[in-house]
Amino acid sequence: MGLNNVKDLVIRSEDHPRYETGKIVEDDEIEVMVQKLEMLLYTSENDVIGDSIGIGLEYYLWQTRVSVSTIESKIKEQISHYISELEQLGYSLSVDIFEGTYRDIMYVNFIIKGYNIDFVFE
Repeated sequence: MGLNNVKDLVIRSEDHPRYETGKIVEDDEIEVMVQKLEMLLYTSENDVIGDSIGIGLEYYLWQTRVSVSTIESKIKEQISHYISELEQLGYSLSVDIFEGTYRDIMYVNFIIKGYNIDFVFE
């Protein structure tokens, strides 16, 4: 299957900044992969019964002894298992954790086919 034939249902909720009323099918390959990334990053491990989908990044944000490389490995493992088309297309990933005054901030950056996509966890 060529990547230009990638289609999926829109899984964004109405409060998502890129939600479009009435749109039920996403056919832009990058947007499909971004939706899948959002699901992996924002879903906690074991939230989906019978499957290990999800990374639960908020959990790691509150841990004191988790390295950035461990988090990056978990993300890559999930991508390999659930978003194989992203591996086919190619991507780069970086994770940074910044110590905050009241809480830390995790910044996850993806570059996919020239698109820069950022996810922020506070």
